[in-house]
Amino acid sequence: MKDIYEISMLIDLYGQLLTPSQLKCLELHHNHDLSLAEIAEEMKISRQGVHDFIKRGKAALYEYEEKLGLLERFLNVKKQLESIQYDFAFLNDEELGDDNRNILSSIETKLVGIITSL
Repeated sequence: MKDIYEISMLIDLYGQLLTPSQLKCLELHHNHDLSLAEIAEEMKISRQGVHDFIKRGKAALYEYEEKLGLLERFLNVKKQLESIQYDFAFLNDEELGDDNRNILSSIETKLVGIITSL
């Protein structure tokens, strides 16, 4: 399952750097859950051709990630934001004034919005 999520994220980040055939095969296989035979039929190529496009596309995605590290940075930022959101649960509302409570509530709402959009 991790591989499917990771590949989907890499496609989102680096998909436009792949060849059109690699991108189409990877999207159909990972995002639309089509078999190699179904993709081959749709693209009018052999199953082996589909397999090669997927294999080369994955290799390229991992190479881009190794060089650029966008997915790693994205996941790191998300983890840090979730940690901040977790810390909000431990704030004692009774010790805060109304103004500070409103400010913290606004910050928490914005933080949840950012995490949700990631």
